[in-house]
Amino acid sequence: MTDPFERAVLREKLEHKSEVLAANRTGFVIHATVYVAVNILLVVIWALTWTGFPWFVFPLLGWGIGLAAHGAAYASQRSNYRRLEAQLKTTA
Repeated sequence: MTDPFERAVLREKLEHKSEVLAANRTGFVIHATVYVAVNILLVVIWALTWTGFPWFVFPLLGWGIGLAAHGAAYASQRSNYRRLEAQLKTTA
């Protein structure tokens, strides 16, 4: 691709994806932080009440699946961004 118009469109697309990627990274970090904080709280509540069965495992695993999916989506977007970035570098 040597057309200046195509390179300009690709640069603009890369800039937009960069903003989206930054927002999604922030969202993932917030999600992970809240996950850790809430699950520590649940473990502390379980330890203080000592009801025997470790019931905190269920929200830990359930929410962990959601967090893993969020992380996978972010990783996929980051790899797409890097692919576009490499494509732009090869056209320059």
